[in-house]
Amino acid sequence: MAKPDSKADYYKINTQAVDDLVNANKENSPVVSSKELKRYTKRNKFSIPMAVKVLFVKFWFSGAVCYFALWGLGLYIHSELDLLFVTSIILGFVIDILENKVILFMEEEKDSNRKWLFVRCKGFFSLVWNVFYAMLLMANVWMLYNAINLGITKMIGKTDVVPLGVEPVMFGIFMMLIDYAFVGMRNLLGKVVSDAKSKAKKEIQ
Repeated sequence: MAKPDSKADYYKINTQAVDDLVNANKENSPVVSSKELKRYTKRNKFSIPMAVKVLFVKFWFSGAVCYFALWGLGLYIHSELDLLFVTSIILGFVIDILENKVILFMEEEKDSNRKWLFVRCKGFFSLVWNVFYAMLLMANVWMLYNAINLGITKMIGKTDVVPLGVEPVMFGIFMMLIDYAFVGMRNLLGKVVSDAKSKAKKEIQ
């Protein structure tokens, strides 16, 4: 940048810079993502990866459902099948109304966290599908508990004990891992279909 020839030119240049800053708006300002802004506003370099945050949210809400619904309602609902059914419905509501909303709220860019959701539609159908999805998760978690307990009882030679009981921490971990597996399969299938469509489109052209 060339030096101003006089003091008048110097102040003219700086006045223009101030005017540009004052009159900046959405039309003449560059678009900067919130992710990019956070790079300059963070006070330290340490940050928790989004994957860890999302998995913790899934674990925490599942554990809470186990504590308040599975344990709490177990005092009043004595049929195991009925208890699983009611808890699945509650879990579906929690996933749709609370868990998914928190995950989307944490996203750094628009729709960047939707890949962590199994059900991605909106409105009333989102709640319906999440209830069915919760039933699928519950069934898999229960089968996992039974498989582990069956394996342990065969190893120790006792069939009249339950080595691994249901409690919020382990329940939350199992639910989180199975949810992660289903979401991963959904993303993989979506990528395969998308690649196949792109390949077919190129062949037609």
